[in-house]
Amino acid sequence: MNLTKHLAGLLLAAASSVVLGAPLLSEGFDDIATLPGAGWVLINDSAPPGGTGWFQGIPAVFPAATGPADSYIAANFNNAAFGGAVSNWLLTPQLNLSNGESLNFSLRLLGDGVQDRVEVYFSDSGASAALGDFSLLSAYSSDVDTGWAALSVALSGLTAPASGRFAFRYVVDDTSLNGNYIGIDNVSVFAVPEPGTAALVMLGGVALLRWRRPKLARWTACAGLSLAGAMAHAGQPAPDGVMTFPHVNVIVQEARQPSQPISPPAGFMAYRDPITGRLGNPTAEQAAALAAAARQSGAAPIAQPRAAAPRIVRPPLGGLSVMLDDRQARYAIARKAADGSVSETCAPLGEPK
Repeated sequence: MNLTKHLAGLLLAAASSVVLGAPLLSEGFDDIATLPGAGWVLINDSAPPGGTGWFQGIPAVFPAATGPADSYIAANFNNAAFGGAVSNWLLTPQLNLSNGESLNFSLRLLGDGVQDRVEVYFSDSGASAALGDFSLLSAYSSDVDTGWAALSVALSGLTAPASGRFAFRYVVDDTSLNGNYIGIDNVSVFAVPEPGTAALVMLGGVALLRWRRPKLARWTACAGLSLAGAMAHAGQPAPDGVMTFPHVNVIVQEARQPSQPISPPAGFMAYRDPITGRLGNPTAEQAAALAAAARQSGAAPIAQPRAAAPRIVRPPLGGLSVMLDDRQARYAIARKAADGSVSETCAPLGEPK
């Protein structure tokens, strides 16, 4: 075995892991029954609550983004009773987070002519599951099937590393008008590596690979010392956590938008206090009220009312009955002519009387 090559491979592998950062969270939802034991919190705050909460993905509706067909977590408009408001929360485990770290996930909104909306929140209140502690980061809505889209929401604005949770919230204002089915898959959070650490490890790998060339070895050693010196004399992190270095321009680039039509709300959503007039991040309730007002003003497509689902009755001695409304009624009209004859007309099922 060539020891030099072996050690170089280990160094390069270490450098790759440093660049990616340590995984703080990785969840593929193979079995959502294990989520509470792993620190996740599921809260259906819908009013009034319906017959479903978060549930295992249904492949017949659509398969998972990756892995087994049912390996995602799903929710639908039945989170609230018919005509109610859906507010179904999925809170990640408690994490130690810093600026620049991102919540990465796959999202699919089925839409199908009615509006589906998923909001992303963050709380720096440690293990708290109080919904009032969460601030809105981003939102995605669509009234058509978006397909699976890989999304990322970066954390910024922290004055110091904080302990807290991310949260997903499925939102429907009125299930008689909106709401269908949504899925979430491949949730992950990776720690941001210390600045320059990956570069130093990579330089060490290059030096080891080229140790037989004294000039290159000396050059890489000097480069490593220079980089270490630059790190020692670098300025303090900016408020957003981005390090600055001499002769280096830092450019913050927006993440590439998904090709599928998952649309965040136009512009920045902010709430103005009616008393003080100050702007700030809306709470969950304020964000829902703002979204409802936008839809009522025509900012979102007007959906057609959805007919109420048939009421199913299960008698105690067995059997099953379905209570249908007059749209399923079949009837006949008898007419008596002047000559005394009688004619009968049958209306097809579902036609109005």
